[in-house]
Amino acid sequence: MSNLLERYWKRFFQRKTFFRNMVTLALFATIVPVLAVGFGSYLFSSSAMQKEVNQSNVRILNNVSSTIDSTLDRIQNNAIQMMLGSFFSSNLTELKSTNYSGFYSSISRELSALQSGNKEVSDVAMYVPDEGYLISSIYGGRRIESDQQQEALRKELESEDQIKWVTGPYPNLPGYNVSGVTLISKVPLLAKKPAGLLFIHIDEALFKDIMDRFVSYNGEQMYILNAQGDLVTSTGGELVPRGLLDIVAQKREQPRFTFEVNGTSYMVTPITSDYNKWQYINLVPVKELSAKSNGIALITLVIVAICLVLGSLFAFWGTRRVYRPIQNLVTQVKGGQVVDADADEVGFMHRRWMELSSEANELQQQLSDQVPMIREIFALQLLQGRFLHYSEEQLDVMLRRYDVPAVLENCIFVIAYDLQQDRPARFQESDRDLIVFAVKNIVDDLLRSHSRKGIIINLLNDQVAVWLFYEQEQEEAGSSDVKSFIDRLRGLVSDYLHLPVTIGMSGQSDLISDVPELYEEAVLAVRSRILVGDNQVITHTGGSDSELHYRYPIEIETHFENSLQIGDKDEAERMLDEFAKSMQEAIHKPELIQISYYRLLTAAIRTAYLFGVDSAKLLDEAEADPYTQIRKISTIRELNEWFKEELVSPITAYVLGKQHQEHEQLIHKVVRFIEDNYHFDLSLDQCAQICGLSPHYLSKLFKKTMDVSFIEFLTKLRIESSIDLLRTTDLSVSDVAEKVGYQTKNFIRVFKKHTGVTPGQFRGTDSAN
Repeated sequence: MSNLLERYWKRFFQRKTFFRNMVTLALFATIVPVLAVGFGSYLFSSSAMQKEVNQSNVRILNNVSSTIDSTLDRIQNNAIQMMLGSFFSSNLTELKSTNYSGFYSSISRELSALQSGNKEVSDVAMYVPDEGYLISSIYGGRRIESDQQQEALRKELESEDQIKWVTGPYPNLPGYNVSGVTLISKVPLLAKKPAGLLFIHIDEALFKDIMDRFVSYNGEQMYILNAQGDLVTSTGGELVPRGLLDIVAQKREQPRFTFEVNGTSYMVTPITSDYNKWQYINLVPVKELSAKSNGIALITLVIVAICLVLGSLFAFWGTRRVYRPIQNLVTQVKGGQVVDADADEVGFMHRRWMELSSEANELQQQLSDQVPMIREIFALQLLQGRFLHYSEEQLDVMLRRYDVPAVLENCIFVIAYDLQQDRPARFQESDRDLIVFAVKNIVDDLLRSHSRKGIIINLLNDQVAVWLFYEQEQEEAGSSDVKSFIDRLRGLVSDYLHLPVTIGMSGQSDLISDVPELYEEAVLAVRSRILVGDNQVITHTGGSDSELHYRYPIEIETHFENSLQIGDKDEAERMLDEFAKSMQEAIHKPELIQISYYRLLTAAIRTAYLFGVDSAKLLDEAEADPYTQIRKISTIRELNEWFKEELVSPITAYVLGKQHQEHEQLIHKVVRFIEDNYHFDLSLDQCAQICGLSPHYLSKLFKKTMDVSFIEFLTKLRIESSIDLLRTTDLSVSDVAEKVGYQTKNFIRVFKKHTGVTPGQFRGTDSAN
């Protein structure tokens, strides 16, 4: 049966080219109308359904936009109503000066009321610029300590906008570094000199909750962008798909269009809010939109398949009957021989041969283009010792395959460059791949011009290795010749790059098995530029690389830096002595000691910079470059003395002075507050809250700065004020006691304790005098 089918296949489809063409034409005439009718009906039905789905998507986006717009509008109106109320419409500056505590209490009450009336709001806060104080309905009162944040808020007060919405994190306020929307308004509105700034923050989660309520499809994504095109929030990640905004801008007139993201096709529907010009973009997977039309597609596919099968059978049967007379005629012309149709077969074979020849040439060309890269990869693996386990026979096969001679002298050298940050360079950090490419080309040109053989290898760490092999010569002459070649190469590369270029050169060997060891020698040589200097050719001289693994005492450096930050001079000097002891392990390597002190110097300079120490206070003009100064010192003891004199003493003195100045400012602020409010029931806790300190710490600072305790200072101030009232007014003793913040009984007791007489006796004595 299989043989019969095979003969039938060859007879009617391989040997009868004309018959095959007739069948193809008949099938084409049958299939095309069926496919056109089937797919036409499917496209019509799916288009109608797609239109309905698209209208639904627009309604969903309008609902999302309307919900968010109404929420923002309501919150803004409530904020405006609050600021037009009696409290914020009054003279806030005068109110604060006459009733300090009542001023802040009223602000806190107003903010809490606004927070309670708008559950969508995550925080309501007001910033008072005079004292840099921030009052929040959630976090309470805090002081803005950062100069950068105070400057940003000052610019906000000076801006022309009375009220505005800001999207994204707002870094100028603590607690506002989260995604969302922030309303910023001047308080009071339209004032020439605002008394403060009102902040209303809405968390990103509110918008996501609103969008989640309207998501209808699996994989559906919504994006909300502000009028400037910045992302407010989304359900599809933190980044808008690349290219989406550009195509939205291009197709502004189209209500919807398709867009592909990560291999998935989406139907995109954008709208723009009339309220705040925010843009709402909805992405629904096309496969989800077309899910409802899958049934229609399946029915259409089944009908089309049945029609195709029936039509194909009919076309084949009809074509066979039409072709039979032609077949009989050809048989008669051929004299009864089997029709072979050699011309057609030869033409086919000739055409096919040309195609295969073209493909073979193309593959050969691709192989030729890839050989240098494959050869470079083989050389890199050989340098790394990947073939050390190969036998000599296996290694010879590999060397012949990649055209590497096995009996020549071998030498490895590694080329490294160093980008310099202290002066403009021809290349930037992003140009490292370009630099490696340029180095490889320069090496290749020089090898060709000197008729030398070698393999140039990208080490994938911004360095280039060159495996050089040459005819065996006398050892000294060969080494000198290679050294001069490498010197010339280093000069060319350095001149082209305008960068320090260092080449580490290995020894020579005629054994392929020694190549990994030669590579290690070259790597060690180029690494040693940190000790012996760069921009030269460094020849490996043997020895151990243990010094490269010397352990730096990082824990001592950390303790030393912490001591500087708290102004502890004695502890910092003790850490210097401990650092000097740890250097005893590297006493035989002066370069390592020098490098270690470089790093310690960097830590000290970093601390000075963070605390704002003037560089002129640290080093004289003659010592403007401290690294150069370290290189001039020859002993560890002198290094430590230099550190103590030039760095530790000025830094710790500055830190202690700065702390003392800050403490004096705080205590003077407390004194002013006591003088303005001594007639109220004052406590140490109230003053500590104003300063942002603990009561115990404030008590110690007050005693240290004023030489009296907090209660002694307050009592003295009240007694002096009461004496003045007793002398200059006719107020009763109880009235005087109330005006200085005492109850009558306590006032009489305290007054007598400090003056030796009662208030009445004092007034009588004073009148008699």
